[in-house]
Amino acid sequence: MAAERKIPWGAIAAVGLPTALLGGFLLARGQLNDESVPRTHILPGVGAEVTVLAIWAHPDDEITCAGTLARMAKAGARVILLYLTHGEAAQNTGYGPDELARVRLAEAKAAGRLLGAEAVEVLDFPDGGLIRLDPAKPKAAIAEAIGRYRPQVLISFDEKVGFYGHPDHVRTGVWVREVFEAAPKDGPWPRLLYQVTLPGALVRLARRLVAAFREHYPRDPAKGLPPPELAVSIASVAQTKRDLLDVHASQAKIIADVQPYYDRVPAWLYYRLFDREYFAAIRRR
Repeated sequence: MAAERKIPWGAIAAVGLPTALLGGFLLARGQLNDESVPRTHILPGVGAEVTVLAIWAHPDDEITCAGTLARMAKAGARVILLYLTHGEAAQNTGYGPDELARVRLAEAKAAGRLLGAEAVEVLDFPDGGLIRLDPAKPKAAIAEAIGRYRPQVLISFDEKVGFYGHPDHVRTGVWVREVFEAAPKDGPWPRLLYQVTLPGALVRLARRLVAAFREHYPRDPAKGLPPPELAVSIASVAQTKRDLLDVHASQAKIIADVQPYYDRVPAWLYYRLFDREYFAAIRRR
């Protein structure tokens, strides 16, 4: 492993990073990550010629593991992004639902280009209404995409809390896992499902800084995110992840909440502190 780049804290302070923010980052640097979780540069089971299907509820959900997606594409994997909704129900965007659906479709396509995805699909299930659907239709759509793209690996939300408690995320995680585990007797089917997650220290930080976590994340740890089994190092693709946040311009207010201070800190520094994306792994029985 290459020697770690030293962070020039004095120079950063000199160019005007607020003292309180700098102090907070200095403190946080040693407390954010779970060093007991094995680190890797790419998800096990992924490499050149491997197809990865990442399934989300809304355009911008891929931010949860954008660095990992970019690293896999750079390694020659065939990355596919599938969104169940257009995200048309997002609030405080300045757009009506129909226009927002068109805007977020364009943002999803731009996100795919930036990350190196081979294909991006956005389905028409109702944003904010997944919990009211007959599960048969979205599960059939997920199974159809798996049959068409033949991925060896899936990535999605967990089925308990959906990263921070959004009902659409939870339903997506439930359906992806159920489809994954209902493998047909014959024919190709994914062998691995990776669920995006966070270690306890980052959950605690998010509950202090992020309104979405404060409002929706369960208080009972047993009902929260699955424990991470591995962490992907993303510092080398820091600028790509930072650029992705700007791609989803319609969601700027939401992104400012879930990625606090991202617009006040250089990307190489921000993603040196938040330098890992965490996953739980589910293997097909």
